[in-house]
Amino acid sequence: MLKRSWLSVKRKLGRTVILTLIFFMMANLVLAAFIIKSAVSAQMDYAKSTLGGTVSIQADMDTIRENQKAEMEKGGDPGEMFKEMDRPSVDVETANEIAATYTDYVKDYSYEVSASANANGLETVESKGPSGGTMGFPGFGNQSSSSDATLDADITISGINAYAYIDGVENETITIKDGTYFDESSDNSVMVSYEFAELNSLKVGDKINLKNIYSEDKISLTIIGIYDSSEGRADANTLYMNTETAAKFLSEDDYNDGNYDVNNVNFYMTNSENADEFVNKISEEFSELSENNLKVAVDTSEYDSIASSVESVGGFANTILIIVIIATIIIITLIVTINVKDRRYEIGVLMSLGASKKNIIGQIVTELLVVGTLGFALASVTGTIFAGTLGDMILENQTTAASEKSERNFGRPESSGMSGPMSGNSRGDAPDFSSMSNMKEVMQTGRNENTVELDINAQPVDYLLLFVTGYLVIILALIVPSAGIMRYQPKEILAGKE
Repeated sequence: MLKRSWLSVKRKLGRTVILTLIFFMMANLVLAAFIIKSAVSAQMDYAKSTLGGTVSIQADMDTIRENQKAEMEKGGDPGEMFKEMDRPSVDVETANEIAATYTDYVKDYSYEVSASANANGLETVESKGPSGGTMGFPGFGNQSSSSDATLDADITISGINAYAYIDGVENETITIKDGTYFDESSDNSVMVSYEFAELNSLKVGDKINLKNIYSEDKISLTIIGIYDSSEGRADANTLYMNTETAAKFLSEDDYNDGNYDVNNVNFYMTNSENADEFVNKISEEFSELSENNLKVAVDTSEYDSIASSVESVGGFANTILIIVIIATIIIITLIVTINVKDRRYEIGVLMSLGASKKNIIGQIVTELLVVGTLGFALASVTGTIFAGTLGDMILENQTTAASEKSERNFGRPESSGMSGPMSGNSRGDAPDFSSMSNMKEVMQTGRNENTVELDINAQPVDYLLLFVTGYLVIILALIVPSAGIMRYQPKEILAGKE
């Protein structure tokens, strides 16, 4: 049987070549589908770790509205209620405690402090539009309760615990023109606008004195950076600094011995799948948040935008796999059925000489296995190249947004366990940014360390799946032709009645 199979493969080269090409094309597409599915799985893991989602603590407006409605039903004055309404906020100790407690969930976090100051002898830039400070309703922000004192302020203080999370930096409207950026350890340091610095002949390293509008205390700050904004409506009198420095411009009551309130509290997850679990934990452990009309909300929109497109690629690979397998089964079935009919006389002779029908079916199976193995082996080389090129294109498109975000992290950790010169910015010592060139060098080092290269080459399991799938296709394709062979009778074939 094996000898007849080998002779048939060699003698009928036309049929052998056609079948080999069919198996070769099928194997290329099947192997590509398996590799793409593996790449999609790797990309999903990558997206979960780099775009883990954001959990924010924000005002529970539904509860606030319900409370207002209840007060109005009791006869309360809506106007007075609006004036007295304070926006719920989180104190800085709570925000830091949450981040320190759940380090397995949180890779970074940010919050802000808004305040005002007097220029104390410095000139201010003529406003080009609405103030760049926190906008909101009167009495509904993070300003001090001593609102009458803010009327004399001419400087907007914007404090945030990470320069990378300033709105203008995230949307790329703010860039560093000279100097460097601040971090948690940069106390009494400030970044001023290019217009403000030019108007007052200031440069990096100069000291300026600003006045607390509540206590009239003078606070000395060192300019470590000069920023430029491409936003036409930006307030050039806005000074950026870390939260510890900004808190010095609050009233004594608001400062509360260092436990001041912060807003826009965001926790950036190491993995988006853990966001809901993280929310449940802090909701249970910090029940005072809900008591203060605050809620914990999950925002995984950035991950979802990537996940949806990546999942669609995985679905596309599954579709290719199903279509290719079905089409190949149909094509091989038709070819083998026609081939069996053409070999009726040969089959009749073999049966008359004592060969069983199972022996004849085994011969055809062996022929297809030999040809199929040849096609699968050839596809193992070209299929990897084809799938690699296709996979590179898909993954490059899907990771572009995450890579660009990583390149603009300005010292913030892109993932837990990050190491290298950038790691000190998050919780420890700040890196040496004594010059712009040094800053760029360190930042570039951090970017390179955060680069993730996905392995989109075929793995041994992919080759195994290819051959298993191919042999299953051959077996399924032989069902119909085998049924035809089983009904053949050698006497009728040789008598010409078949």
